[in-house]
Amino acid sequence: MSGVGYAAAAQAQSSVTMYGLIDSGIDFVTNVGGNHQVSLGTGVLAPNLFGFRGKEDLGGGLAAIFVLEGQFNEGTGASIGNFFGRQSYVGLKDNKWGSLTAGNQYDFMFTSLAVKRYGPEFPFISLQNLRQGPFNGLGVPNQPSGAFDFDRVAGERITNSVKYESPDFNGFSFGAMYGLGGVAGALAQDSAQSFALDYGNRQFNLDAAYTYVRYPGINNGNSGIRNFGVGGGVFVGPAYLDALYTNTKNTFTGASVGVYEVGGMYPFSPFLRLAAAYQFMDGNAVLSGNKAHQVNMTLDYSLSKRTDVYTSVTYQRASGNNAQAQIVLFGPSDGRNQMALRVGLRHLF
Repeated sequence: MSGVGYAAAAQAQSSVTMYGLIDSGIDFVTNVGGNHQVSLGTGVLAPNLFGFRGKEDLGGGLAAIFVLEGQFNEGTGASIGNFFGRQSYVGLKDNKWGSLTAGNQYDFMFTSLAVKRYGPEFPFISLQNLRQGPFNGLGVPNQPSGAFDFDRVAGERITNSVKYESPDFNGFSFGAMYGLGGVAGALAQDSAQSFALDYGNRQFNLDAAYTYVRYPGINNGNSGIRNFGVGGGVFVGPAYLDALYTNTKNTFTGASVGVYEVGGMYPFSPFLRLAAAYQFMDGNAVLSGNKAHQVNMTLDYSLSKRTDVYTSVTYQRASGNNAQAQIVLFGPSDGRNQMALRVGLRHLF
């Protein structure tokens, strides 16, 4: 029997791919606590990643799949979080029925409202483009501040989760995932759920997602942060235009922020493209009515299929009761305005 099992395993087609990405650049910020700041910033246009992706063909269109992925600080070489803390999952994928995976995985606020919605624009969306602002009162746990990536579009994960993603049905697809809280006698406590519905063709796409994570630090794991959003993109000649609305709410305190974003990308050539966006972030009365306007632009030039250089500018203006502007990755301004300028290099391997 052991010999038969070995022969069957030898005939199965399998592959393991190692991959990674390194991004590094110099950031100049006009106001961090009242002072200019110049620093080496890494993992900004894309996170610094290394990982392993595997697939084994089991026959009949069915395959076993896995991903082990970590993140690191290129400036120091240190791991960010756990060694494979970015993603770690295993599962099955079928051409007809879709995929079912289990582990630490991205929720649909990222896969639908960033990866799918941005489409060809996605590789050129900087982390500095995404959400922060004068909304620390949201109280999002496990973040550098209570508002870092509060609508999860930058790529948050749900741990201990089971995730189903459907195949493509003439452009339509959907997904659902559940994160098990692991609390004895309390199924919902510390749990999470996420859902998505997407449609796409060669001309345009529409995407919607919902994620609700109950955190141990919010009402003893019985309340949490609820996100939902809807967006899409369309090709207009060579340009790609996109729009997005997200809503984030702390279900215990009632603090919430709505985000309205429009943007797009224009390719001047196969090697040079410009991505730009405007967003309005609107906090409710629990957050003192704080608001923020933000403009982002990134100019990217490909030196090869694996290496590109870029420059970007992000400007934010906050308003409201004692509101302080704060762009992702930087400390808050001592006033209502903050601008970040960056020049960087990115390499994929």
